[in-house]
Amino acid sequence: YSSAASDVYKRQQNASIMNRFLKMLEEGAYREHREVTYYADCLCVTSKYLSEVSKKVSGYAANYWINRYTILDITRLLRDKSLTFVQISDMFGFSSPAYFSRYVQQNLGLNPTDYRK
Repeated sequence: YSSAASDVYKRQQNASIMNRFLKMLEEGAYREHREVTYYADCLCVTSKYLSEVSKKVSGYAANYWINRYTILDITRLLRDKSLTFVQISDMFGFSSPAYFSRYVQQNLGLNPTDYRK
């Protein structure tokens, strides 16, 4: 059993983990779960391993992808002026609208009110 064969197996295994991780994000799991540990547990790996695999396969750690999906969805919803910040905050399970506002500010460099302008 050559090391080349085990490298191929490892790459396939990593690609499979990454694909399953991204599929969970595409299905909207980030709306309730923004911790790497949740995804790692679902995939039966450690969060450290999931982040390593993500970095190897995509060039980015797992939390980058979680935040990217979350922020893309939040920005889409912020453009819908019929939704209040509280409604959007609730959709993502933020503990408070203030925490939601901080999250948006950290990730977009603007608070939700300024983003909407």
